[in-house]
Amino acid sequence: MQSWLHVEQAREWIDRIEAAWSRRSIVWLVGVRRTGKTVLCQSLPSVRYLDCELPSVRRQLTDPEAFLASVGSGRVVLDEIHRLDQPAELLKVAADHFPGVRIVATGSSTLGASSRSSVVR
Repeated sequence: MQSWLHVEQAREWIDRIEAAWSRRSIVWLVGVRRTGKTVLCQSLPSVRYLDCELPSVRRQLTDPEAFLASVGSGRVVLDEIHRLDQPAELLKVAADHFPGVRIVATGSSTLGASSRSSVVR
């Protein structure tokens, strides 16, 4: 029974993220540590998952324009985005210049999320 409950809860959260993506290209998924944000994001269909705690990922994201161009019109999870040197810059470039890219950014704070993003809690 408990496993079914987790599947149902995950489906509900995935539906909420999909609904938020229909309104905005950037979705913030915020919550305290160890609440399942990473597992949820890894279960989203057709996403490129990037763990921003990894130095190799942070290097990959140093040129937001080149990175976003490589994504095309895809979907990306930027897990623990607060670990980037300039997370707000990357998200602003995405919102202003790459509206076809769908991003879920996770972390324990909103980094000053604006009206260009939807916050899912």
